[in-house]
Amino acid sequence: MMQKTVLKPLYVLLAFSLFLTMATSAIAQTERIVPRAENFLFFIDHSGSMAMSAPSESQSSLAARHDPNKQEKIEVTKEVLKAINNDIPAITFTAGLYTFGPFQEYIAPSPYDPNRLNQGIGGLRTQYDIFGRLTPMGLGLQSLDAVIGGLSNRRAVILVTDGESNIGPKPLPIIQDMYAKYGTDLCFHVISFAQTAAEKALVEQIAAINPCTVTAEVMDLQDDAKRAEFVRKVFYDVEIIPAAPVVEPTPPAPVEEVIVFRNVNFDFDRYNIKPEFEPLLREAAEIIKARPGKQVFVDGHTCNIGTAAYNMGLSERRASSVRNFLVNEGVETDRITTRGFGLTQPRFDNNTREGRSLNRRVEIRFE
Repeated sequence: MMQKTVLKPLYVLLAFSLFLTMATSAIAQTERIVPRAENFLFFIDHSGSMAMSAPSESQSSLAARHDPNKQEKIEVTKEVLKAINNDIPAITFTAGLYTFGPFQEYIAPSPYDPNRLNQGIGGLRTQYDIFGRLTPMGLGLQSLDAVIGGLSNRRAVILVTDGESNIGPKPLPIIQDMYAKYGTDLCFHVISFAQTAAEKALVEQIAAINPCTVTAEVMDLQDDAKRAEFVRKVFYDVEIIPAAPVVEPTPPAPVEEVIVFRNVNFDFDRYNIKPEFEPLLREAAEIIKARPGKQVFVDGHTCNIGTAAYNMGLSERRASSVRNFLVNEGVETDRITTRGFGLTQPRFDNNTREGRSLNRRVEIRFE
């Protein structure tokens, strides 16, 4: 068993990595899901227009069991909301389910339970009269304001609408007043069935009030990838947490000493020794000469740019440059063994510029 000894002559740390900070950047990372709000409410248009047939282009695999030409907007809404509910990660929320046209509470704000929310969504009526059942979005928002006021911290309202509001107060001033009242603790998001220019204009105006708003068309949310992106933007964010550095165990008692010097790094497609590494190599030569009888190993490496054959030759030329420098400093030629490994032994991530720079290296050790 050999013990590895790291030398620190003068001010130069003769460590295996070029820079400790660069090496630690390659440490594995973990992810943590962070909720964007503590509360969310589904707020669904349940007026007569939602009992009309959904646009044919909004049909998809989610509605495969139905005739696309006959499926109603409210039926599509139920399927999409259930799919969204199934995509929400296991986070602690307070959740509720409400409709307008008329205003009705299906689930009062309570700890989020995906099964209970699915049951509430399933309970939305789909068979009802269309005529005379207008869309009082503004009145519904006024009623919802009382619910929102009973919540604390951040609230997200997911508004399902076809862009109609044809009775009662206009919804835009009410939403603006609610933003003024709750500030950053409130954000409206829109799932849209809008088709006409007027309907689309209302949806766009709601979204323009606050940049926090996430808007999606129903047909897009029937696509798994687009729906997952909507869920992420509305309900949570992902925080990157660097993993703690791994502490290597203490090696056993040495039998023979192995000395590892700091790497010598090279520019892209070059094998000449850069001036900043010359002091390191001179000190290395003095240490080697002070320990006669030990063999020196000089190993050349490259990044992954270029062919394997070309990089093998380049790594050998890099190793030879370091050997020649040590010989010029008085180290006996027969004590030095050079080897080229090309691109076969990267120690850093070749997918980053920093990693590729660190891989263009020569490692020196003697034992």
